[in-house]
Amino acid sequence: MGKVNFGVIGLKGIGQAHLRAISDVENAELVAVADINEEVGISVAEKYNVEWYRNYEDMLERGDVDAVTICTPHFLHAPMALKAIEYEKHVLVEKPMALSVVEADQMIEEAKKRGLKLGVVFQFRFNPLYLEMKRLIAEGRIGSIIRACMEICIYRDQKYYNRDAWRGKWATEGGGVLINQGIHFIDIFQWLVGKPKKLQGWISTTLHNIEVEDIASAALIFENGAHGIIQLSTVDIYKAIRYEIYGDRGKILNEDESLKVGLLERSVKEYIAEGVKPEVELKEVKVEGAGSFNHQSVINDFAEAILTDRDPRVPGEEGRASLEMVNAIILSSFEEKPVSFPISRDKYKSLMDKLAGR
Repeated sequence: MGKVNFGVIGLKGIGQAHLRAISDVENAELVAVADINEEVGISVAEKYNVEWYRNYEDMLERGDVDAVTICTPHFLHAPMALKAIEYEKHVLVEKPMALSVVEADQMIEEAKKRGLKLGVVFQFRFNPLYLEMKRLIAEGRIGSIIRACMEICIYRDQKYYNRDAWRGKWATEGGGVLINQGIHFIDIFQWLVGKPKKLQGWISTTLHNIEVEDIASAALIFENGAHGIIQLSTVDIYKAIRYEIYGDRGKILNEDESLKVGLLERSVKEYIAEGVKPEVELKEVKVEGAGSFNHQSVINDFAEAILTDRDPRVPGEEGRASLEMVNAIILSSFEEKPVSFPISRDKYKSLMDKLAGR
């Protein structure tokens, strides 16, 4: 099938996972790296026997670089992706793909215009547990979805935000728990339940010394008519990862990566009309490989997408969907009213300009 030659931009943090993944994937080859930190750049270049560039644009000028992965702070994702696309490179960008849907729109448009692949790193979609949930829903096992809940509550201390100057600020992070920790789970939620039609959101900064939110809530109406509730935080000592998806023929419950499913013989509507409450039990479902997902799967998929000329599993349009939910919750909270999809690009840009002090 051949190999795709990759360059990696941003070598600390999540960039390390990309370097390892590219090295481990058969149809990918690491040929160059870029980072403004000389010490890190030289160290990585020596370890992987590739050339380091302080200026990523110099790396983009190389004809043997087919694709780049972008692992820099949030505010650099869109401008770096657009520059890479300008140089005719395929782009795989870490989440969030951008700070706003305005930027995401431009990234998608420019990649399409040049016939290039644009992928977003949402490795949770490769987790067998979520793939099993997706299968159950897609096959109609729980029927038409009526309501869905998501609770993602984790802990981050102040050191986490103080460690990097870009964290916790509207101008550079673009939000808090929603756009950073929560966007992975929001992506899964809308992937499973469907695209939202309207939502009312609330955000607050409660316990951290940051500009952005450390707790967020929203009530949603989806395009398929389902009702939804979500809550996320970075102030919880007691971690909670919970999805509950209820259809007219059953229910899926995922609590801390433990899957339970309850299925009905007939529609709930029939039981209600007959005045009968059926006996039903949520049974644990063992999923082989549950929790096993990594960046190797993402890199392999993206390389295959380039080599076979297909869409990656998470193309730019899918990456934009969760970002738009994040933007919608923030916009709704500040406007103190519901917002509909697609959200107003002008209103969100105006809000962000104001919050970022531009």
